[in-house]
Amino acid sequence: MKRKISIPKKVKSEIEKYPMVSVEWYDIVSDSSWGTFDQLRKAKLATCITKGHLLSQTKGVTRVFGDYSFGDDGKSIESIGNTTVIPNSVIKDIKKLT
Repeated sequence: MKRKISIPKKVKSEIEKYPMVSVEWYDIVSDSSWGTFDQLRKAKLATCITKGHLLSQTKGVTRVFGDYSFGDDGKSIESIGNTTVIPNSVIKDIKKLT
C-alpha cells in the first residue's frame, strides 16, 4: 500500500473523526467468452475507486464506509452501511479528501 492515513485512537461515534478518503485499487477481471492467447496477454486489471469514510487500515486490509445513521441523540453514529473491505496488497493509492 502506498500510504497510511492516521485515525485518532478511541474514536467511537463522531463522524468528523473518520477521514474522507479516495482509495484507488486493482480488481480482478475475468471473461467467460472465447478469445485468443493474444487477447489474454493484453488483458489488464480493472482500476477501481472507492470513496468514503476510513474506518481502519489494519491486519492487511483497509475498511471504508459510505453511509451512516445517528442514534436518538442525533450526534452518535448508530449504524453504518455501504461498506468496503479492500486488501492492502491491491491498493494503488489512498488519498485523504478535504
